Amino acid sequence: MKLRYLLIVFCCLPVCLLAQQRTALHGEWSFALDPVQVGEHHAWYRPDFPLTRWDKVTVPHCFSVDPRYMLYTGTAWYVKKFQHAAIPAGHRAYLRFEAVFYKAQAWLNGQKVGGHEGGYTPFELDITAALKGENTLALQVTNAWDTTTIPGAKTRIADTDENTGQLFPWINYGGITREVYVIVRPEVYLQNVKITTDPDLTRKTAKVSLAVHVRNTGGRAAKPAVQIALYRAGNKVPVKMSVKVPEVPAGATTVVQAEAVLPAKEVKLWYPDDPVLYQAEIITGTDTLSRMFGIRQVAVQGTQLLLNGEPIRMGGCNRPLDYPGYGSMDPAVVLEKDLTLIKNGSMELSRISHYPVSTQLLDWADAHGLLIIAEAGNWQLTPRQMADPAMRARYQAQLREMMERDWNHPSVIAWSVGNEYHSHKPEGQAWTKDMYAYTKSIDASRLVTFASMFVFRDIIRTPEDEASQYVDFVSANIYGDHLKNLKHIHELYPNKPVYISEFGLRTDGVKDEQDRVRHLQKAMQDFRQCDFLVGASVWTFNDYMSRFPGTNPNGYRPWGLVSPERDLRGMYRAWQEEFAPATLSVRVSGTQASVTVTARNDFPRYTLRNYTVQCGGKSAMIDMLKPGESRTLTLEVAPGAADVSLVKPGGFVVVKKSIHP
Repeated sequence: MKLRYLLIVFCCLPVCLLAQQRTALHGEWSFALDPVQVGEHHAWYRPDFPLTRWDKVTVPHCFSVDPRYMLYTGTAWYVKKFQHAAIPAGHRAYLRFEAVFYKAQAWLNGQKVGGHEGGYTPFELDITAALKGENTLALQVTNAWDTTTIPGAKTRIADTDENTGQLFPWINYGGITREVYVIVRPEVYLQNVKITTDPDLTRKTAKVSLAVHVRNTGGRAAKPAVQIALYRAGNKVPVKMSVKVPEVPAGATTVVQAEAVLPAKEVKLWYPDDPVLYQAEIITGTDTLSRMFGIRQVAVQGTQLLLNGEPIRMGGCNRPLDYPGYGSMDPAVVLEKDLTLIKNGSMELSRISHYPVSTQLLDWADAHGLLIIAEAGNWQLTPRQMADPAMRARYQAQLREMMERDWNHPSVIAWSVGNEYHSHKPEGQAWTKDMYAYTKSIDASRLVTFASMFVFRDIIRTPEDEASQYVDFVSANIYGDHLKNLKHIHELYPNKPVYISEFGLRTDGVKDEQDRVRHLQKAMQDFRQCDFLVGASVWTFNDYMSRFPGTNPNGYRPWGLVSPERDLRGMYRAWQEEFAPATLSVRVSGTQASVTVTARNDFPRYTLRNYTVQCGGKSAMIDMLKPGESRTLTLEVAPGAADVSLVKPGGFVVVKKSIHP
């Protein structure tokens, strides 16, 4: 007999009415270090194990920055006592961790329920059989690394005499670094949804496709009847969706396909300056799933990177997850501060991290208009590691987890399959070719790249000598000789865009901060001579802690535009000026200011939308300004006004000029 479930998409229904039942477990936990790894042998996971000598911590928790365990590497244990209501008939319970670094094993009421490897992506464990009214949850965590972790230790490369470093490239911030939940779901539930948009830029319509992953954990087949609706700004989009409803076998996951073409009047494209979001609400039986998405098109055409058919050239940054007292936890107070500075600095297109960032960061990027190249963790894997089937499988699992979590974010425009690996060797070439195909098999709607440290070197003489031949656009980490190196890349790949995924200079590598500013200004002169260059990400936005060779005695690597505490350096101010998408010219006569705004036509280069010019309490709007265009506005100069500012939508000040030179 087949079960029938109704799958409906609504908007703005209260989560408590139809959603999965979710119980938060973050908050106070008991905690203990286990440096000699006796905890499992002595069954620290037992419900009756005494916890009187254990410390109390608040989850999310990073033991590496807790003053009691500062920079500890090894095994640790977390224990949580909690109550839970009985699981309703026809439902199952799951334990969900948003992130645990790096390896984890879990026990519930003395019963082992599973584990996970990978420090930045969520995982779930079925705890139906172990969950009771009174519960003891124990989690064993290790943040140690070796040659099998991603990333991890690197031993000697066979054909060189160079020890490439056994140390982790950043601090291995350990712990339960993001939220924890118990989720109760019906036997047939919504596991995920992938939303793909395909705007017709000529007709101004857009096809929206949903691939709804329906999981059936019951003992009988089910065939859900499906109805779908989409919403923007809380209002229903009047469109009928075509739905294909297959059967969901017992114990299996089936993809329900649905699509619709939105008429032109319902299509609002997503831009960095105008990040319009839509919402999908999906319900089956008593289960619901909500996802935000944007309608936008990303493509490469020759040496151009196109967003909604418009060529874009933008600055960006790399932002290591590191803040004093928080480590890699990235709470809202840090995120808001950092991302506001990033947006104010016109860092619009970023290979922002070597590893998956939080969903909160991507939600902010979606809502405020940042473009992200997402990377999953291959940081300088050696040829031997890249050829190891177990390492490949481990990496693919972590890459898939990131992609399946993040594939609906319009801010994510590309996936990166690694950073600074030996892309000129056979193992690196094979890795790139294979991981490109693997990535496209999961998500063909986005571009794929990797950050190369070899593509610009003299040993690369033909396109076939290096793995950038396999990706959609070339990314390169270039430190010095920017023009020479960029021209070499372009000679190799004259029909591909080039993106600088890293460039910069340390504070301790120069006489003073002004030397860094001059280095940036010279780099920008070089960048503006290369019309094939589509972006450049500074290394780094912030200083970060490390044990890697070359780290300062204070434990930090001082590459940042800002200090560890986010104090602005001279480089940030210079960056803000150089990477602003427009220039301001101000002339004051009496009580009036004549302000000319000119959109850059070299680098950076993109269309400005809905900017305002502000002077004191007065402002004027510029609805659109294409590259190379100028607009002159006249504003009253309010008494006491000292500056004229160019402000992006959202209140981000990107250019400020004194009216009293």
